[in-house]
Amino acid sequence: MTSAVAAPLPSWRPRLLLGILAAGFAGILYQSWQTQVEQSGFLRSQGQQRYQRLLPLPTPPRGEILDRNGQPLAMSVPSSALWVDPKVFSNQRARWPELARVLGIPQASIAAHLQHGGSAFAYLARQLDPQLAARALALHIPGLHEQAEFRRFYPLAEVTGPLLGFTNLDGAGSEGIELAYDHVLRGRAGEREIVRDNRGHLLASAAQTASQPGQNLTLSIDRRLQYATYTALAAAVQRFAAQSGSAVLLDAQSGAILAMVSYPASNPNDREHYAPAASSDRAITQTFEPGSVMKPFAVAAALDSGSIRPDSRFDVDTNCFRVAGYCIQDDVRHGTLDIAQILKYSSNIGAAKIALRTPAADLYTVLSHAGFGESGQLGLPGEAAGRLPAYQHWGPATHAAIAYGYGISVNTLQLAAAYAAIANGGMYVTPHLLLGQKGAERRVMQAATAARLRQWLTGVVQAHGTGFLAAIPGYAVAGKTGTSAMANGRGGFHRHQVNTTFVGFAPANAPRFVMAVTVRDPSRGWRYGGVVAAPVFRSAMAVALRQANIAPDPRLAETLRPKSLSEQQRWAEGAGDA
Repeated sequence: MTSAVAAPLPSWRPRLLLGILAAGFAGILYQSWQTQVEQSGFLRSQGQQRYQRLLPLPTPPRGEILDRNGQPLAMSVPSSALWVDPKVFSNQRARWPELARVLGIPQASIAAHLQHGGSAFAYLARQLDPQLAARALALHIPGLHEQAEFRRFYPLAEVTGPLLGFTNLDGAGSEGIELAYDHVLRGRAGEREIVRDNRGHLLASAAQTASQPGQNLTLSIDRRLQYATYTALAAAVQRFAAQSGSAVLLDAQSGAILAMVSYPASNPNDREHYAPAASSDRAITQTFEPGSVMKPFAVAAALDSGSIRPDSRFDVDTNCFRVAGYCIQDDVRHGTLDIAQILKYSSNIGAAKIALRTPAADLYTVLSHAGFGESGQLGLPGEAAGRLPAYQHWGPATHAAIAYGYGISVNTLQLAAAYAAIANGGMYVTPHLLLGQKGAERRVMQAATAARLRQWLTGVVQAHGTGFLAAIPGYAVAGKTGTSAMANGRGGFHRHQVNTTFVGFAPANAPRFVMAVTVRDPSRGWRYGGVVAAPVFRSAMAVALRQANIAPDPRLAETLRPKSLSEQQRWAEGAGDA
């Protein structure tokens, strides 16, 4: 019996096997190269992310806002936030009622906060008094924790509310100076690098980036003058049942804003009763047709252009001066008036005749150089430029109307800055809010023209002038009243709604301070700028003069104003200064 002989293996099989082994080995080498060389950085970072964390440090306090004397207007005070781990805290519902009683909140709000939070973190209450937070933590409710934070506090509350604005819960500026200078005031939180194991346990703490506190901001505001101006304005708005008011007090030479107030105003410390309308800084956001306070600028343009002479006189003895079909009237009929009398008695007809003698381009130049129609003087949110139409579009009626304050819209700050040019020898200085800041200068009118206006405007504040209630015993005061009908939004004007204004400076012979006051829509009593707004100027300006140690002149100790009630009534009945 013969045995079978096995057939030899094909010669290609060993080569195939070696090729497969070589290819597999090459694939392993390639994958190892990619993992250890090409992707090493990515994989290392992914691994570190599973064990290495950057934890933010507590946010440092926001910078303080200070007045010119270093007194705080806004500061950050320590507060507490209560947060919960919903997975743990949700199992403690039986303890919620006692926590709600301690915090003084409805129990339902606890559930609401949990619904709006995340799976591992939810705020329960923020910006709490630390003592209240401590009482809540003393309940030892599992899942309830505390986090330190800061709360913004405003010592003068409503007095500075519209100017400063406020911050949100996260400490970011939301309105006013807080928003405009948020990049300066806000602190920058640092970070701490930590390493945890796969169970979340802390293994090590590595490098740390230091936190940077916010920078302080020092304003040109004087808190004493801010308070005096606010209280005087609030009293006038309440006394005359007005809609609102605003006032600005400037340093005549530097353009520094010493006080800027609005009323009514919101208290930024009380967020529960926050009212957006009451938080607006009306001194820069609200524009209006200013009325007769514009007349000095029409006079300045006419004098500088040579259209009139300082001794020019004008016949205003008419009940209706017609310009392009419009009837311009004075509340009291006069005969022939010189320039000082046109300003003193606030003659619309006289101002219109002066303007119509003056080239429109010259009047426009004076108004634009005085800051009217200029936007962004302070860079604060909502600041309005007002409206100064190009002179090429003026017809005769607009040309005449602008001279007595119609066809143009302004804000209270613009009025104060423009009158500062009259007080400052004809030089306009851009107003500013930061201490030490220097405003840009430009010439509005000739120095001789400004000197004449200062002299003539003192007559407005003397007996029988429309602004006699602005007089301050012992001091020479110059200024101008304005009463303008409010636009009705339909191309016309309200019959009984007006803006009342007074702008002036003191001492008139060497001005130190300029102040503009606007009271919107007074509904009680005599509704004239000389009656409603002028006393606000008198009250606040008297404080400024005393604080600056400017001695009164004994020769001016007796105020030149109507003494008897009947004399005051006769004046008020003819004191229209539209």
